[in-house]
Amino acid sequence: MNRNESPFHERRNYFLAKFRSSRSILLVIILLLLLFSFFAYILPFFANDSDDSYAYNFIRLKFNEPSDHSCQPKWKWGGPKERAAEQERIFASVKKEHLDVARKLSEANKELETITKEIPNKRDELRLLELQIEELRLLQKELQDRRNVRLSLPNQPLLPQSLPIRPTNSNIENVVFNNLEDSIDFSRCSISTLFRVFIYQPTTLVQLSPHLQNLYKELSSSRYITQDPTTACIFIAFIDPQPQHFDPIKLPYFGELGRNHLLISDGVQEINSRNYKAAMLIGENFVKNTFRPSMDLGMFLRVKEYDIKEYERLTPLLPHSRKYLLSYISSSYGFSEVEGKNFEQLKISMISSQDLAYLETNCSSPVEHKEERMSLCYDEETRVNKSREAAFVLIFSNCISFQQRLYEILLAGSVPVVVSLTEPLPFEDLIDWRLASIRVAPARFPEMHFILRSISMSDLLELRRRGRFFLENYLMNTKVLSRSILSSIRYRLQLPGLSENDETAQPLFNASFTPVQLVPVTKPPFDDEYLGPVEAPFESPSYTHNLTSLSMYSYKIWNNFPHHVENTPSFLANDIPLPSESEFFDDTNMGMRPISPGSGQEFSVALGGNRPREQFTIVMLTYNRDNVLSASLERLNRLPYLNRIIVVWNNLDRAPTGPWPRLHVPIYFVNASKNSLNNRFLPYDQIQTEAVLSMDDDIDLKQHEIVFAFRVWREQRHKLVGFPARYHARYDSEMYYNSNHTCQLSMILTGAAFLHKSYLYAYTYTMPAIIRQKIDEWMNCEDLAMNFLVAHLIREPPIKTTSKWTLRCPTCTEMLSQDISHFNKRHNCIRFFTQVYGYDPLLFSQFRADSVLFKTRLPPNHQKCFRYV
Repeated sequence: MNRNESPFHERRNYFLAKFRSSRSILLVIILLLLLFSFFAYILPFFANDSDDSYAYNFIRLKFNEPSDHSCQPKWKWGGPKERAAEQERIFASVKKEHLDVARKLSEANKELETITKEIPNKRDELRLLELQIEELRLLQKELQDRRNVRLSLPNQPLLPQSLPIRPTNSNIENVVFNNLEDSIDFSRCSISTLFRVFIYQPTTLVQLSPHLQNLYKELSSSRYITQDPTTACIFIAFIDPQPQHFDPIKLPYFGELGRNHLLISDGVQEINSRNYKAAMLIGENFVKNTFRPSMDLGMFLRVKEYDIKEYERLTPLLPHSRKYLLSYISSSYGFSEVEGKNFEQLKISMISSQDLAYLETNCSSPVEHKEERMSLCYDEETRVNKSREAAFVLIFSNCISFQQRLYEILLAGSVPVVVSLTEPLPFEDLIDWRLASIRVAPARFPEMHFILRSISMSDLLELRRRGRFFLENYLMNTKVLSRSILSSIRYRLQLPGLSENDETAQPLFNASFTPVQLVPVTKPPFDDEYLGPVEAPFESPSYTHNLTSLSMYSYKIWNNFPHHVENTPSFLANDIPLPSESEFFDDTNMGMRPISPGSGQEFSVALGGNRPREQFTIVMLTYNRDNVLSASLERLNRLPYLNRIIVVWNNLDRAPTGPWPRLHVPIYFVNASKNSLNNRFLPYDQIQTEAVLSMDDDIDLKQHEIVFAFRVWREQRHKLVGFPARYHARYDSEMYYNSNHTCQLSMILTGAAFLHKSYLYAYTYTMPAIIRQKIDEWMNCEDLAMNFLVAHLIREPPIKTTSKWTLRCPTCTEMLSQDISHFNKRHNCIRFFTQVYGYDPLLFSQFRADSVLFKTRLPPNHQKCFRYV
């Protein structure tokens, strides 16, 4: 054997040699048996009663009788009777030998037939071995390529320097800071040390208002807060409500210039950034021309604490029509003569087109403040209710209450119309306010009516939806506001965040208790269709977008996926796929599994697509159905591309009894802390793949159906992809959940659906908590909640695969769907979720996904992708 040959080559060559030699020996044996049988058949035909007969000669030779020409004396044999008896004995012996040969020939034929039947199986085994060898060659190449990558630290890693010292130079008074680069000492904010924040104790310097006290509590509870100022990147301090009474020099670590400091101002008093040197500022109102876009943040800070029922304060998106097209309320704005004329022309234009407008420019004296430019009328509740009556609400830039007005307009579900192209909006370097507001230059104010009338109904509703989306996720209360402030600073500094909050999977079996017996699976597979290689488990590459999530993906994250804002995402559902020709280049084909030209076998041996190979994790929720669970696990044996199975054990009063099947992948039993359907969507740390197949323990899915759905999900990984479809429909004045067969769908039940792991974080940490609370109360609707959440984030419908509509479990004795109140609860869920989101985010779809060659007539030399899908 060539020493360079691998063990796999040696095994294959040995198998082929043994197979060929056994065939040759068997053919020789069969030939000899046939010859012997031939002679045994012809002997009786030469036998007769004469002394010279062949039989007599045969007898003579047999007993060493000399021939007639021999010199030895002849033996006398006896009379004819004796010879006849001997002949009969000989014939009987030959006949017996003949029967023995015939029996051996029959056995040989049977063995030959068995071997002939085994030849295709051995060929299949050989083909599988060759595929495994090829797969291992690819893995070897990928590992070699990975080892060839040279990683190194920067020339001189950034490390925190000593803390800043007291000011010593009097010439710094005239220094002006207008950009972030000058205001940050980046040696204190190294990528290697991540993002750390130190908060000054406010009681030592200032007395905070109740609103900022709540904000301080939320900031202090962040995972980024450190109590060690020597390791901090950013220092946060609160400014006294009277800025003239606040001296930043008194801050222990402010230093000469206040670098790396973030100062938060309370109230509506104007802030002059030039008084705080290099410190970044957050406030509601800045002195004109002192706001620094790359350093400062303008926003309304006097928000309320988080309330689980705060959705009740918000206004639904529908109905579309409102009493007024435009509204504006101000006590003493102080229009110039030109602005006053433009305002009167706007009123005339509205009246002439029969569009109602509520424009009040001289309302009663404000009740909250007496400042000349405060311009607030009535109380907050009255102002919000007035805004709810209008589709659009005007805001002028040089109004001291600008940020508060913006907050209240969003609270009312109206679209803010900002008469300024430069007035700062909250987190405007990260949030695209073009999606939620209309900005108009002051010179275009005479064209205001035309601009508003040109906006279509669908665009108007999307503006409302986005405004509410930004409000709920970034501005609504002190909880989301504190998270947004820290995240915005971290994004500006381009610092990776902490890892996402994985839920620690508590094992059901501790170290002192071994799980019940595992038994091999003996149940035969559904069929012999080859669906792909059964590989060893491997993880999806995680945290591959540590820095790009701060730049190229930051727009999508802040505007579409707010659950990724606070931490660095381990996986992104919307990352960019590779170009299709990447599989042809050695430096880009790592992990790629291109499909060879052809169909059938070429398709089944490779994943293809525009992404490297990957696997999926099955998460299965179970309660009190051990036998059903065991049968479901058996059906997953030898399933291609499966990484592991996580069984969430919702029984709190007993342990599983088993025995459980021993599969080709590990099975992890997770001990639930409480019996909750929300446990299905906890982001367990044991889930190490992007793809998650959520399954009920009573679902009977064929392996070819699972593999096909996995392939579909790989192309639409930001969507829900699965099997049982449902839809919602309106009857009379109410919305209902419907499971009837229909030509459109809006939901995929997560009892059998693929989804991206990132949605588990969104469900657990950013979805309105009141929804999870109701799910525990009703013990229902977690699948509907996931559909609502994903549709709310991506604004696309799910994808249904295969023709299955209902998945029944005849052997199940306990099913939630058998409860007589099951459908009534689901009707109520849809209505309640719609109330919480302010609209129904579910979208309809009228198609399902089948494999490319399904029901296609093929030439004889081609095969379908799958036999049944």
